[in-house]
Amino acid sequence: MTTRTANAQTAPQTPALPLSWLGVLALLTAVAPLSIDMYLPAFPAMAAEFGTSASAIQFTLTSFMVGLASGQLIIGPLSDRFGRR
Repeated sequence: MTTRTANAQTAPQTPALPLSWLGVLALLTAVAPLSIDMYLPAFPAMAAEFGTSASAIQFTLTSFMVGLASGQLIIGPLSDRFGRR
């Protein structure tokens, strides 16, 4: 025999995540690794095409990573503050 507590009976039901939202979240998660994996092999061709050094091309990857990190640091707390109601 199963007994239920008062909290279990009054707890609000959370709606299930639609399958389309799950797909969008999966794609958003895959964008950064996919873009890096496609970008790295093009470094030598980009350096030759733009007539610049390899270190200048590598700096673009550093800038990309800094952009991702700053987005996480800024949007994460904002999402926690305003997105959870």
